[in-house]
Parts: sequence; C-alpha cells; structure tokens
Amino acid sequence: MQYEKVYIQKTKANSPIKETIADFDIYCADMPFKLFAEAKDPSKRDWFDEHGEDEYIPNGGIKLKSYTMDVKFCCKGEKYSANAKIQKFLNYLTGLDNTGAEMMMYCTWTKIGRTGIRFDKLSDKADLVRDEDGDTLVFTVTFKINDPVTDIILSYDTNRRIVGLKKA
Repeated sequence: MQYEKVYIQKTKANSPIKETIADFDIYCADMPFKLFAEAKDPSKRDWFDEHGEDEYIPNGGIKLKSYTMDVKFCCKGEKYSANAKIQKFLNYLTGLDNTGAEMMMYCTWTKIGRTGIRFDKLSDKADLVRDEDGDTLVFTVTFKINDPVTDIILSYDTNRRIVGLKKA
C-alpha cells in the first residue's frame, strides 16, 4: 500500500527537508490545507450621516487571513513505542530540538504547500489501540498558517531526488 507523504522543512537557513514517514515513522491521515483562505476585513469608516461604509481596498488586492489547520497523524509500532516517536516528532515541530520553529510543508495528496507555518497545539484527544500487534496511535496536531498565499512546491536535484521545498 502506498501512503501519501508530508514534507517539512524549517525556514531556518540550511535546514534539511524531512518526510514524516521516513524521518519519524509518523503517517498523515488527513491534511486539510486550504486552497484559498478567508479575506481580512478591510479598513473602514462608518459615517452616521452617510449610507454604507467607506472601505479601503488595497490596489494589490484584498488581503487574506491566517488560519489554523488540524492535521491527523498516526503511528504504528511495537508496544509502548508510540510515546517516543511522538515526542521526537513534537520536539521537531516545536523547534525544541534547536532546528527552528517556523516551517514550510508540502502534502503529496493535496499537492498544496505553504510557508509561515508553526506548531500551535497537540489535541488532548487521541485514539490508542494497544494489543498483541503493538501500538497504533492516532493524534491531531493544530498548525497555524501565517502565510495563506505563497505556494510551496518540491525542489529536485538533477537526478530528480527531492532536496527541499521552495516557493513556486
């Protein structure tokens, strides 16, 4: 069975690209990147002696809001192995491993990538199945996407190996 991949690269200079399965043994079950975000409210004035409102619409177009995204991950392994895998993954996402906290992400399923992303929270709700086959844990991480506009794509070397993420 083929699994879709999620690539993550920190925005800190010379950061290597990571893939959640190969580097953390963590699989992505749901990655709800938005193709387009909600518009910010424009600056406006409401004059009591006039109809409607005076809104400032920038020449460069309406600006978009940042948003949060709940991503469902899962890991499977030997009994009692889930905690160590998730701790390593969360240390990376939060930058507690000194790799930086801001990141770019790209999902091979949605074909959408964004930058200006940071860890927001780990959900209190998780599903753990621990049996003779080992641990299976499904958990949700919330990310904040501060740049809802810039498209991120995979970057390849001359041999078509993935070497990083870049602006489209």
